[in-house]
Amino acid sequence: MSARFTFQEYSDFISDARDDHERYRMLMHNLPRFFHGATREFQSHALRQRPSLSGKPRWDALLAALAEHLAMIHDHPIPDWCHEKERFLDIPWVVFNRYEGMRTLALTRSPAAFLRHGALPDPEDLDARGGERPDATFMPR
Repeated sequence: MSARFTFQEYSDFISDARDDHERYRMLMHNLPRFFHGATREFQSHALRQRPSLSGKPRWDALLAALAEHLAMIHDHPIPDWCHEKERFLDIPWVVFNRYEGMRTLALTRSPAAFLRHGALPDPEDLDARGGERPDATFMPR
C-alpha cells in the first residue's frame, strides 16, 4: 500500500473528533499503519512537515510522541517540531487509565518518546512496529 498522509491531517482530526476514544484509535492504531505503509522517502517528508497545534495539549503531546517514536524505530531524525515545548506535558498523562496498575505499567513499559512527552498510551496498544492494529479504519482526507 502506498500511504499518503500528513501529521497535519491527524492534528486536524484531533480537533474535529467526536470523542477521546476516536482520537486515540486514529493516532495509536491508524497513523502507524499508514506510516508503515509509506515509502521511506514519504515517511521522511511527512515527518519534516510541522503540524499546527490542535488546541488540545494532551493530544498534541501524544501526536509528537508518536511521531518521535515512529521516527526512531524507522531510523529517521526526530522532527524539529517534536521538540517544541507546547508538545510536552508537565504531569504525565495516562491516556486511558482502564485498570488498576495501568499507570505503573505505562510508566515502566512505554517507549522513551512517550515518557519524554509525558503522554502515555497503554503499552499493549503498541506492537513491535509502533501501534498498528487491524481495527484501524480512518482514511486521511
